[in-house]
Amino acid sequence: MALFTLSTSNLSPALDRQHQEVQRVHQYLQAAALDVRSSGGKKTSRNILDNAGATVVGSWTYTPQAST
Repeated sequence: MALFTLSTSNLSPALDRQHQEVQRVHQYLQAAALDVRSSGGKKTSRNILDNAGATVVGSWTYTPQAST
């Protein structure tokens, strides 16, 4: 069982460079971490939206193992 899972959609159109993809993954991880942290662990899953807030670009799932 995973404690935390991040899934991202394939970028369309695809980016030219791998460092651009890695930058996007970093951005999505930051968004997910902010969601988990700001809820104190109460949120266990959510979609990640693009900067415009109109398109789902990924999702994350947190499965707490600690009781409190």
